[in-house]
Amino acid sequence: MADSINNINENVAAGDYASLSGLTTIHNCRDVGKTINKFIGRRVMKEGVLFRSGRLDTATPADTALLTATTNLKSIIDLRTATEHQRAKGSSAPANPVATISSAETYQIPFLSSEFHRKALLAKLPWYRLLQLVFYYVLGFRTAAIRLVTCHVLVPMGVRRVAYECLLYCGPQIKTVFGILSQEKNYPALVHCTQGKDRTGLVTLLVLLCILGEDDGEVKAMDHDYMLSNEGLKTVRGEMLAEMLSMGFPEESGFADAEEGWVDAVVGYIDDQWGGADKYLAGIGVTDDDVKKIREYLLMDAT
Repeated sequence: MADSINNINENVAAGDYASLSGLTTIHNCRDVGKTINKFIGRRVMKEGVLFRSGRLDTATPADTALLTATTNLKSIIDLRTATEHQRAKGSSAPANPVATISSAETYQIPFLSSEFHRKALLAKLPWYRLLQLVFYYVLGFRTAAIRLVTCHVLVPMGVRRVAYECLLYCGPQIKTVFGILSQEKNYPALVHCTQGKDRTGLVTLLVLLCILGEDDGEVKAMDHDYMLSNEGLKTVRGEMLAEMLSMGFPEESGFADAEEGWVDAVVGYIDDQWGGADKYLAGIGVTDDDVKKIREYLLMDAT
């Protein structure tokens, strides 16, 4: 195994990553390896190598310094859309201060691609709603347009169906993420979206499935990692709800929370549609060599 990855692992063994719990403005942030290992009860993954979180834009200098010092990030994989980036620019804080201070490479991968919007969202609108949507955009009523799609497509779909549609139409983005994670120079790596729950959750789940497999115990550990988002977002849930309500998501829609049973449902969908995560990944162009390298970088024993 490469020396740099081993050094990271030795540092974690000394307890260097416990301070992640001290973050106050970077929410839903955790070491995926540590979460999985704690649940399973033994060290199956390297710790301090793969992290996940919510957005980083408004990190305070203290949180930025803390995360930088404890993770030594080499790459940040940002799954947010251009609209989310534009919204973040309204903040008084500099964009992505973590990357600026840590010198990490930032990869912006708009996960919800134009194909996703066209085939998963717009295709589900009746013709008169499409005309209404065009009308809103022509007049510059962007928020009204977003609310229309939210109310008439996303909310009826629900959190699980959105994940299914992402699997169908976000293959190129998922392949790009796996390409980044197949390069040693990009570790330690952090994957995030806005909340660090759904898009980040789906990417993390696919990575874990490809390195750990789909045995019951491992899938339960993946579910545990996903469900930790409810705790990780607890302090900002009110703020999240206010933001989501403005976009047309009612609280009862469930989009503000990690949904119980989501992992089992997504794993089942992958099995039903493609015959397993390995076949799904191969179908979108992730190579056996990519998976082999990711296993090497993330597992204690990749044999």
